[in-house]
Amino acid sequence: MYPAKLKTITAAVALALTASTFIGQSVSAAAANPPATTNSKQEKGTQSTKEQLLREKQQKIEQEAKAAIQGTREALQALRQNDSVKATALLQKVSGELDILLAKHPDLKMIPADVQAQVFDLDSSPEQVEKMVDSADELLDDEKVQDARYILSALVSEIRITTTSIPLGVFPEAIKEAASLSEQGKTDQAAEALSDVLNMLVSTTDVIPLPVLRAEALLTAASELEHKSDLSKQESRADILRLTDAAKQKLKLAEVLGYGDKKDYKPLYQSIDEIKDVIHSEKSAATWNKIKKSLSDFKNKIIHPTK
Repeated sequence: MYPAKLKTITAAVALALTASTFIGQSVSAAAANPPATTNSKQEKGTQSTKEQLLREKQQKIEQEAKAAIQGTREALQALRQNDSVKATALLQKVSGELDILLAKHPDLKMIPADVQAQVFDLDSSPEQVEKMVDSADELLDDEKVQDARYILSALVSEIRITTTSIPLGVFPEAIKEAASLSEQGKTDQAAEALSDVLNMLVSTTDVIPLPVLRAEALLTAASELEHKSDLSKQESRADILRLTDAAKQKLKLAEVLGYGDKKDYKPLYQSIDEIKDVIHSEKSAATWNKIKKSLSDFKNKIIHPTK
């Protein structure tokens, strides 16, 4: 029994490595092969969504807040180099930036200062992911937590948008105290105080599942095909069904990866299945709108679960 189990574990770890290496460019084989241009559209759509989310977040960032964090970090570096004169000047400038923010936003408790995006991509099929989850479950049953963690750490496919904010209720006063210590030449105490100040920064992260974004891109491409004049109705119908099947595979991947509530997926699958009965009919536009709205609402529920 032991050699067989060891073989299973080794295969699962190998699968985790393989799955985490690829960058998502292809649609699952189980969904047949959509037109070659669709993969490019998926990735363009993903990049466009990432850029749009970053722009939305960046528009909320106050330049004084960004400058305050940068100045605080530079001051800490100066203190570590025993340059209290430079550190004091930097902290006085930071304090001025914070005074501007407090004047502009007297009732605001948090002010966005920085935003960063990270992409974690997994190109796999729902079936592969289910096998990996089953293998991790077996390892956990055997109390091999670290081996299971190694597999589970690969099971992520998402964009993370992280916003760093300044707590205006405590940050400005803490900066003034650190500046006073620095001005007195108490570099060690000032450095320690600044480290504590930087730990006051608050980070919040929005998670956007890539399989859901790719499903959205596939469905958009499918809806556009219905109106292409250079394809016969039969040809466009076949391509539309391939794209909608591929979109369902992406949603199934999101489901097995644990994004959102499982109960929310069934209505999505049902609404996508409805399109095959109304392609090239008067009901198709309403059905496409229903699909797009359902998917958009689902995506927003995942990104903003508390709203």
